[in-house]
Amino acid sequence: MLNIGNFKDVANIFGRGLLLEMAPGVAGGFINDLFHSWKVDVAKITSHVKNDTYLWEKVTDEQWDQLKTASDKVGGLDFLTVDVVVGGIKKDFPAVASLFLNWPEAGQWLARQLDMLRQELPTR
Repeated sequence: MLNIGNFKDVANIFGRGLLLEMAPGVAGGFINDLFHSWKVDVAKITSHVKNDTYLWEKVTDEQWDQLKTASDKVGGLDFLTVDVVVGGIKKDFPAVASLFLNWPEAGQWLARQLDMLRQELPTR
């Protein structure tokens, strides 16, 4: 006989595993959408890197809420790496993705931005 309690536990574990598996793709898509809304290009990113600009100042309250909800569901944003961002933007922003991969300062800047995002998100 099927124990409904055990089934729910297995379903929750499976659902969480599926969420964790999908999280990098969803996060990459979210960053891609942000880059579109911000009209990101190589010149803007170059300026941001050189001036060490804080990337997340343009995130709206609604977008912060979306990020917080997603983070809560998967247990944090530790999976959100430079590679995930590059994977999420490479089709629509190939030159920017290349910049992050081939200019060490840009990759380091993005990594710092992702660390800041992880630190700030719980306080939102």
